[in-house]
Amino acid sequence: MGYEIAILALPVLTAFFAKIYWKTTINWHEMGLQVVIVLLVGFLLFAFAGFSQVRDVEIWNGQVTGKEQVQVSCEHSYQCNCVKSCSGSGANKSCTEICQTCYDHSYDWDWDVFTNIGRFSIDRVDRQGVDMPPRWGEVQVGEPVARSHVYTNYVKAVPESLFNHEGATYAGLPPVPAYPQVYDYYRVNRVLTVGVNLPNANAWNAHLSDILKELGPKKQANVTLVLVNTADQMYRHKLEAEWLGGKKNDVVVMFGVTDYPKIAWVDVMTFGLNMGNERFHMTLKNNLFNLGELDQDKVMSEIQTQVIAYYDRPQMKNFEYLKDAITPPTWLLIVIFILEMALSIGLTVYFHLNDVRLMGRSRW
Repeated sequence: MGYEIAILALPVLTAFFAKIYWKTTINWHEMGLQVVIVLLVGFLLFAFAGFSQVRDVEIWNGQVTGKEQVQVSCEHSYQCNCVKSCSGSGANKSCTEICQTCYDHSYDWDWDVFTNIGRFSIDRVDRQGVDMPPRWGEVQVGEPVARSHVYTNYVKAVPESLFNHEGATYAGLPPVPAYPQVYDYYRVNRVLTVGVNLPNANAWNAHLSDILKELGPKKQANVTLVLVNTADQMYRHKLEAEWLGGKKNDVVVMFGVTDYPKIAWVDVMTFGLNMGNERFHMTLKNNLFNLGELDQDKVMSEIQTQVIAYYDRPQMKNFEYLKDAITPPTWLLIVIFILEMALSIGLTVYFHLNDVRLMGRSRW
């Protein structure tokens, strides 16, 4: 709270200084209004800054349960049947145009896909939605789906609280791939390779997506595989630092693969440094390493078995203690200060040039 007071102090004091300097052109109503506006806008800016710091996006998984062409109200309106209405006469005559709202069609069509994690609407290919979109025709009941879900992540706002590996160096390690994103309405590439030539990578991805149809709704889990060409297990910490420990429902399985298909090492990452999932982490890690080689069916079967048996999605309430350590970055504090000062000075100039009274004529 200290930095909020410091940042708002000068913009608020500007109102008092302006009243003292321009005491004949700025009344007490205007000064009070300026203070209220500056404080209200400041509160909103700090609230937005706090929200943006803890806002994060995780991936939910499920499957298609149905699809349907749905009739909806027409969305394409325009003004019509306009008439001019006048009142008064002579110099006091004033006219306005009154119009009705008309629509291009009696109704429109939406092409919806229903899943156990929400509804998707496929973009129309014509204005009214009469023609079936080819993408909607591709949808199959039972196929895997994924969607982005916004949630509050306190760890994201204070990453140094968990990922401050003092003295750690990641020089020479392979790069960390970008975190998977949902594309094409509900699809995700969740098998990532870094310097590893994985035959049938698409089949691996499809297989993993298929087992997440069950693991998503049942265990609220999102599994990602990362295959990297390095024997250095420090890569696990590099990925964890760059992905900030992953998302709340993540199970990230990392394979060190220097001589495909042999497995050099395995590690598993769940949110919050595996907090609450210690047994799951060690069991899955050891069982996968004991496979010796990357076999798609065996890897997927092991992941599915252990997630169902031991995985427990972390609760964000266990990390609420981090809220007290959240501080907006310096650049954002500077931006807020500049905006507040500009607002305060702008209001000062406006009130100096214009007489504003909230409750009639003021004796002040």
